[in-house]
Amino acid sequence: MFSRVPLLLLLSALAFSGPVVAGAQTFGLDGEQAALVARPQAEWVRQAQALERRGDWPGLLAWGQEWARVDAKNPLAWFVQGRALGEMGQFREAIAAYQQNLRIAPGDVWARNNLGNAYRDSGRTREAMHAYRAAVEIDPDYIQAWHNLGLTFYLTKGQAGVAQALQKLRATDPALADVWQMLAVEYSVTRDARVAREAVRVLRGLSEAQRARMFGILFAEG
Repeated sequence: MFSRVPLLLLLSALAFSGPVVAGAQTFGLDGEQAALVARPQAEWVRQAQALERRGDWPGLLAWGQEWARVDAKNPLAWFVQGRALGEMGQFREAIAAYQQNLRIAPGDVWARNNLGNAYRDSGRTREAMHAYRAAVEIDPDYIQAWHNLGLTFYLTKGQAGVAQALQKLRATDPALADVWQMLAVEYSVTRDARVAREAVRVLRGLSEAQRARMFGILFAEG
């Protein structure tokens, strides 16, 4: 196993690592996913990808709105709008778009992650943490949502709050503290994929009751 970095050093590094930006899930589907969509939808997807790559957010918004007019029950049409609106700083509207996405497809962890970003960027940090939590409970391997959950907790509570939460977790169950330190602190500082993989390995070994205790402590702190 890789060596562990002392917590105080990690917290200091996190504090001085520059502006912290939540990772947004992009719209771009990978080749395998894109191949699975029906041909008419594939055309919508290709154009959305092209607009996103160019950073044409007004164009992407208009494309998503048109897509929704044609197929209002397609969650991707609402995801596209949320993505554009978030980049344009229209967070209230982005939240509404992602919420509609999730009414159609509740298991969409990408939408839950980006909904968390929109909540966070509009100052609604507790709701952001709930959105990230929902994403990782659906897919524990979704490292980006774990990363965003940890960053939002840090930005809300600061170094002292992170240290206090770790202390409470360690007093309850050392395995819980290990998971949270790896995901919320070490990975945020190092961006080392090995850290994330090890954290997920430990996380998958936790029982449902242990995970519930971890979130209970963190949300009590948040």
